[in-house]
Amino acid sequence: MEYSAIALVCVVGLLVYNEISALKKVIQNQEKRINQLAKLTGHENLSSYWVSDELKEQVIQLKQDGKRVEAIKKVREQTQMELVEAKQYVDNLDEVVSSGR
Repeated sequence: MEYSAIALVCVVGLLVYNEISALKKVIQNQEKRINQLAKLTGHENLSSYWVSDELKEQVIQLKQDGKRVEAIKKVREQTQMELVEAKQYVDNLDEVVSSGR
């Protein structure tokens, strides 16, 4: 009896986990679509990847202070960027800073 209850809980847990994973993928795809539409229509401030001028200044300052990891972390906290995207954003700030913003 105990083993069947444990097995049932495990099966239900796996089904719930699978469903949550599928829903997370759907949400990520919808966020990407919304971000693309926001960019195409000129409303980048509606994008979940939008970085405010204030945040950009903070990130630039952190990077200039040699705190690159903290800068990437700050971008991830304030936006929906994944680690690789946030890293690329911070790395590309070199081009923005050197060209006079």
